[in-house]
This record gives sequence, structure tokens and C-alpha cells, in this order.
Amino acid sequence: MKATGTLLYGVEYAGSLHYDFELRLPTIADNIAAIEQSDGPASALRIEVCMLAAALTKLGDIPEEAITYDLLAPQLTNEDLDVLQGKVAELKKKRLRPSSASGVSASPSSPSAESASPSPASGT
Repeated sequence: MKATGTLLYGVEYAGSLHYDFELRLPTIADNIAAIEQSDGPASALRIEVCMLAAALTKLGDIPEEAITYDLLAPQLTNEDLDVLQGKVAELKKKRLRPSSASGVSASPSSPSAESASPSPASGT
């Protein structure tokens, strides 16, 4: 599952600005790799940009292996970061289990669970 979109300000590579992107859902493996490759303190923002670099499968005509933290961090604007994070949020929504498939979680799972808790005494 992938999402596509367009950056507002783009990323420069090989003398051209690149705007159109394709992004897959970042995973725990991306998070672990981001922490491991992080030079210096692993701030949340640094890790986020590392994860986005791993999740970007296309950014204009930039070769996928060239889409790295070192390319993105000095060039991404806050607005372009927001665009990418918005697309990740959209992918997460698409991936969620539909609520009708999860059943009713508030009811007990078995009849014995209902009888396990005493009912309050009626007003005597």
C-alpha cells in the first residue's frame, strides 16, 4: 500500500527540484534503522526524517538509494514535512482494521465471564 503526493517546495538533486513522491507506510524496522543510523542525539525529528527517507519509494527522478536523511534534512521545509506526515497518517487510516470486523469489545467474551462478577444488590 502506497500513497502519492506533491511537495510544496521540493528537494533539489542534480540541479533540479523534485516534487512528486510515492511513500509506503513506515515500519518498526525503519524506526530501528533510523535510531541505529542517527549521528548524535536521536531526536524525535531526526528519527522521523530518517524513517521518511526509508519510506519514500519515489521522489521525482531521484534514485531511491539517494533518498536519505542527509539529502532530506537540510532541504525539507516544515510544510513539506507536514505533507509527508499527512500521507503517512492517510496510509495508517487505510490500514486500520474496520470497526465492524473487530466485534463488540465491551461485552464479555464468554457467559462464564458474566457470572464471575456479582451483580449489585437490589434496593432492599
